[in-house]
This record gives sequence, structure tokens and C-alpha cells, in this order.
Amino acid sequence: MKQFKLIAAAIVMVGCSGQPTPTRPTAQNVADKLTVQLTCGAEITSGQTIGLKITAPDNAVPDSAVATIDGRKFRFGAGSAQTDIETAGLTVGQKVVAVKAWHSGGQVAEGRARFSIKSDIEPERLTYKVIKQLPHNSHYYTQGLEFDGGTLYEGTGIEGQSAIYKIDFERQTVLTNTNLPNNYFGEGVTIMGEKLYQLTWRTCIGFIYNKQTLNRLGEFSYSTEGWGLTNDGKWLIMSDGTETIHFIDTATMQEHHRIEVCDTEGPVTALNELEYVDGLIYANIYCTDNIVAIDPATGKVLKIIDMRNLLDMSKLTQRVDVLNGIAYQPSTNRWFVTGKLWPAVFQVEFVKK
Repeated sequence: MKQFKLIAAAIVMVGCSGQPTPTRPTAQNVADKLTVQLTCGAEITSGQTIGLKITAPDNAVPDSAVATIDGRKFRFGAGSAQTDIETAGLTVGQKVVAVKAWHSGGQVAEGRARFSIKSDIEPERLTYKVIKQLPHNSHYYTQGLEFDGGTLYEGTGIEGQSAIYKIDFERQTVLTNTNLPNNYFGEGVTIMGEKLYQLTWRTCIGFIYNKQTLNRLGEFSYSTEGWGLTNDGKWLIMSDGTETIHFIDTATMQEHHRIEVCDTEGPVTALNELEYVDGLIYANIYCTDNIVAIDPATGKVLKIIDMRNLLDMSKLTQRVDVLNGIAYQPSTNRWFVTGKLWPAVFQVEFVKK
């Protein structure tokens, strides 16, 4: 069996006698390169088997090797330079496979390759039925929309106009509101316990409020743009305008994990305002009339809801912007949808096409 080529400089140290004592090379002294080849190609469908082949320096065959994807380890057979990996348990999106291989002499070779996984589930196609149309303040550039009992909280955007409104929904009256400083562009809002959390767009700062009074309690930071925000009772769930969804630990206000969102065609980007309902994340797709429902465990799109023609544009005299704003009221099992600067909010049912 060929041995890996040793790449290590001689290292000496002074022993107790004062004479130089040579040290023996260890795995830490060696970092040879593996070539990692995906025999299935760089784009696969979830559930497909990945064929993985490694080539070591001088074509040496390793005694053992292990591949790591998303923290999960997949071991090669003894003395084998190739293996198959089942992807059914992996989330979708961009992936890196990192491989380490060992020879009995303790030498290590490493390599990696990139690939992507798209969803294997054809999304259910839905549309809507309007149950009721209600008035909506057409000056609200809606960024976040969420119920807490009979109270609706709405976060709005635009520098100098960004605010949070606490609304008695049945009476359609504003109970209280708070404005953001003029340099902040407000984004998504969500409520966990007695706190309301709000994102801002490009300033990488979020704010925490008392949900009753809207008095500010603190702030937190993040490294991306802030777009939509919801929660599942455990994590804050945040979008940033890409295909990535971030899960934030409210104890530390640090990211705990993330997923990427894909359908059968590949990544689904421009994820905007969010709502978490019955184990799924619902997201507006910015600048479209679509809402998608996402499995938070896998990142797969399970539903696509076509909201075209919800607002009758032919009767409008003022400027409106895109569909944005999903609110679910658990106590009444009612869905509400609106948009930026829209004069109406719609109670809807989602129905099959």
C-alpha cells in the first residue's frame, strides 16, 4: 500500500541535557491535499445518493476516511477511496463536504467540495378566497404584521416614517404607537411573551420593546440585512432578503442555526415578511404576488399561494407598493393579508387552485 507523501519540516527542541532532541512528525505536522470528486454532479435533489470519490497524493489509498456535511459524519469503508452518502436527512441548499483521510503512519490528508441540494417535494399550489375587506391606513409602509389576541401590531418602514402601531383590531383604533429615530428603516416585528422584537433594514440593529407600552427595553445586533421576523415560541425566525432563514436564541440574541429555502427548481430568494403557523413558516416573496410555506426542519417549500389580483388596482387613486404582510389570528383561525401603502387589509382563506 502506498503511503501518503510526508510534508513536514524537521522540528527540534532542547532536551534536559541541553542537546537538541528531534521530534517525531505527527498528524498535526501534515496537511496534504485530497481531491474530492462528486460523481453525481454539483446539484442534486434531496433524497438522491451522493457518490463521493477521493484521490490522495501519489494516488495513495487511505486506511480510513470520513466525510462531514452539516456536522454529520459519514465514514468510508476500511481501505476505500469512495463511498455513497444518502442525503434524505440533510437540509436543502448550498453544502460543503469536508473529507479527512488517515494512513497508519498518522499522516492526514484533507479536501472539500461544494454542492447544492434542491427539494424533492412538488409544492402544493393554492390561491385565496376573500372573506372580508377591512380598512387599512394607506400611509403605512407595512413591514411586519402580527396578532396578540385581539390586538394587531404593525411595524412600518421608510426612514423618518418607521413606527410600531398597537391596534385594537375589532374597533380599528390605534391604542398606542412608537416612532423609530429618523435614521432607521423599520422592518419585521414579532411577539414572544411580554416582549416585542423589531428589525431594521441595513443598520444591523434590532429593538426590544414592552409589548403593552411599546417602551424600548434594549437592542440587539445581527450581521445581515433585516427583513421579516416571526417566532415559533422558542426561536426568533428572521429573513434577510436572500434564501436564508436565521434562528435566533432570545437568551443570547445570537444566531443558533440557519436553513436555506429551496423548491424543486433550487433556491427561493427574496424571502420577506414572515408568519409562523402550525409548524410552517409563511413568507412573502418580495416583488411578487406569492406567499410560500416552508418546512423549518428541512428548508423545503411545501406550498405556494398565488395572491394575484387581491387588491383591485383599477379603482385606486393613490400610489401603492407590493404585497407584504401576513397575520394569523389563532383565537379565530383567521388569516389577514395586506401590502405596503395598501388602503385595505383582507381576511382570506387559502384554497386549492
